[in-house]
This record gives sequence, structure tokens and C-alpha cells, in this order.
Amino acid sequence: MYAIVDIETTGSSANYGKVTEVAILIHDGKRVVDEFQSLINPERPIPMGITHLTGISNEMVHDAPRFYEVAKEIYQMLEGNIFVAHNVNFDYSFLKNEFQQLGGNLNLKKLCTVRLSRKILPGFQSYSLGRLCDQLGIANHARHRAMGDARATAELMTLLVQKGQLEIDAFLKKNSKESDLPPHLPREVFDQLPELTGVYYFHDEHGRILYVGKANDIKKRVRGHFSSTDVVYKQGLKDKLYDITYQICGDEMIAFLLESSEIKKHFPIYNKAQKFTTVRYGLYHYEDGKGAQRLSIGKLVKGNPPLISFTSFDRARDYLIDLVKRHELDPELCSLPASMMLYFGYSVKTGGDQNTQKQRFKEAIQSIKDDSQSFCLLGKGRTPSEQSVALVENGKYLGFGFFEKQEAFTSIEEVKQVITKYPDTPDIHRILNQFYTKRMAIKLESSVSVWNQGLFAS
Repeated sequence: MYAIVDIETTGSSANYGKVTEVAILIHDGKRVVDEFQSLINPERPIPMGITHLTGISNEMVHDAPRFYEVAKEIYQMLEGNIFVAHNVNFDYSFLKNEFQQLGGNLNLKKLCTVRLSRKILPGFQSYSLGRLCDQLGIANHARHRAMGDARATAELMTLLVQKGQLEIDAFLKKNSKESDLPPHLPREVFDQLPELTGVYYFHDEHGRILYVGKANDIKKRVRGHFSSTDVVYKQGLKDKLYDITYQICGDEMIAFLLESSEIKKHFPIYNKAQKFTTVRYGLYHYEDGKGAQRLSIGKLVKGNPPLISFTSFDRARDYLIDLVKRHELDPELCSLPASMMLYFGYSVKTGGDQNTQKQRFKEAIQSIKDDSQSFCLLGKGRTPSEQSVALVENGKYLGFGFFEKQEAFTSIEEVKQVITKYPDTPDIHRILNQFYTKRMAIKLESSVSVWNQGLFAS
């Protein structure tokens, strides 16, 4: 037997919304043989937008039973039957959550009439219940009310059983997982996802990118999004997801780097982290009007390159304090009042004439340049014969690329020929710092440094 269910709720998420109406039709594959319907008092206000959509107001549910008062009757209607709904995970998640709050559980086989219709009745432009019923001539005299939509779904189910019993049987197989997939995502798109390291993209019906993620196993991670506990999936993404694309990266570091850049480039609505570029700070050297050498910390400004850059003001300040201490610079000439230096526990000697101070500044600046390293980080490639490389020159991230293992580079300029350039951001440097000790690092003295032949070969 099929238990065809439709519910109305106070919102789109089972974590925060509550049920306001339930309709259940028991269907034997040919006709409806039993039914249940009830308004539910959600014990919270119904938003005005929901009332406009469904017609269910706070006044209508004021004297309606609470869920716990009809829970036993609902459970008895569902028990032992196949749970069927149009976009089944929405209705199922709300009822499952209601039962869990009462200390119970709902564990039924599920069928989604959206996915079934796509398989058995291909070719329609839209598979929303309203549009599908219009195209199939199924009447629905109470749209967006539980019983009206449930009856329409029951008629649709009768047609689907007549035309596609084999497909229904395949959907119900234990290893199918068909009901867990988003309603509008073609099964073949999911099946073709690789079990490899890379970056994946969720798209809406117009191809716009909704979410960007990275994974060591793309298919496994994407499947994880479709679980009832995944935060991103709960945010309403499931109803907007029509396609998934991906880029193979081979190496986790490269996947992290690409994901970060793609999030900032496309600004996907369901990505929260890394969307906004954080402010970076730099250490600047200049000579004042009296000829004194000075150092100061400032925000990075395009066209005014610093001696060295940092992902936060605190890191820049800590670096400058240590620099003043190591080279016995005058803190007042480095935008560091003596009182601040004492606060951080440093007792700084600032003796010496102006020439001595100039020499110390010269040595300090040279040490800063030495700290602004040029290096490559090597990793796995997309194929066994390939390697990946991320390039940093004079402290600035240039990008990443791939090359054949047998290639032998002799200069940074040659590496630049195989990389794709990407923006330099604080998040990128956080990723590079994370992998610096985990990947083979090659330090470079300058852009004309000669590397050992075969250094990149493994």
C-alpha cells in the first residue's frame, strides 16, 4: 500500500517549522481506500506569507489539535506503507521531526512523485505539482491545501503505477537511494560524479551556481549533502538543485585553492565562508621629511606594494615588534611607542647615531625581503603521470597548474607557463600555510634561480 501524504507548514525547514495541516490517502495502486485529514495547531504564529499561500490562518488552527493529539492516528495510517509525496523529503522530514520530538521515530520506504514522473513521464518543462497536473489534465480544486494536493498526487500516482511499475520497483530497491536525491536532479548526473578529489558546483535550473564545495571523494561528499542532517541541504537548496558539475584537482591542496577562488568569483548564495575578501595589511618603508627611515603598518592598497604582507593587523604588528627587537630599531620610527613595547615585554636598546640607525634599517629591510619567500608546493596530479604545483613569488600567490612528471624546470618563469593565475587573498595564504609542511616545498631565491634538473620528477 502507498500512503500518499501532503502537509502544510509554517516554514521551509523541518528544524524550525511546524506542521499546520496533514492529509494522508491510502492508495492500493489503483484507487484510494482510506483517508485522514486534520488541521494542526503548530503552537506558534503562522507567518503572513504562509497564510497568503495556503489560506491557513492563526484563527483557523487555534482550536485544532496539537500534533501529539493526533500522532497515534497519523502513525497508524503510515505504518507498514510506502510513504509517497511530491518532493517526498520535504513532507517526510517534517513528520519525522514531529515524531522525534515526541520520542518516537518514523522509518518508512519513500517514493518521490517528482522523480518518478521525470523517469516515467519524461519531456515536460516543469514537474511542479501544479504544472504537471495541468499538463496531465488532473484537477486540483484546492491547491496549496493538504487534501487538495494529496488527491492530485494520488491521481498522479495511479497514472505512474499504470505506466511504470517496473520503475517504481527499481526505485524501492534498498540500494537505490533514489528518494534521497533532490527532486529535480537527474539520476544520471549523480551517477556520473567521480570518486576523485576536486571541486563541485551545484546549479539551479538556469545554470547559475548555488554552491561550491571541495572533496577528496566528490561523489561521496555530494551524497552526504542529501542527508537529512546536512546544513546546506536543509537551507532550501534541494528544491533549487538541477545540475552538478565538477573539476578534478587530484590533490587536496589544489582543491582547497580552487574552491576558495571560485567562491569569491561566483559568490554562491549557499556558501557562507570565504565569500568576502578580508582586509590584508602590509609593512611599508619610507623616508620622512627629515631624512629619517621609518616603518609603518597599513592596509594593502593597489599600486603600492608593501615590503611584506599579512592576513591580519595583529600578525603584522607582532612581526614588526620582533623586527624592532632583533635589529634594535627605534620603536618611535616604526609606529611603535615605547610604552607599547614595554607592554609586550620588550626592552629595546635604541642607542647609536643616525648613520647607525640607517644601517640597522638597511639590515632589517633586507631581512624582510628574505622573509618574503618565493617557493613552490608540489602535489599529486589529476593522473598518475602528472603533478600539481602552486607558485608563490616574493610572498605573493600567483596560482596553480599541472605538469607531466618527466618535465624539468629551470626557472620560475617556466613554472609560470604551466600555472593558471588566481587572485592572492588571505584565505589562500591560510591554505598554503596549512599545506606548507604537508607538501614538497621548493624554496627559490629569485625568478632567475636555476633548479636542479629532474627536481620535479618523482
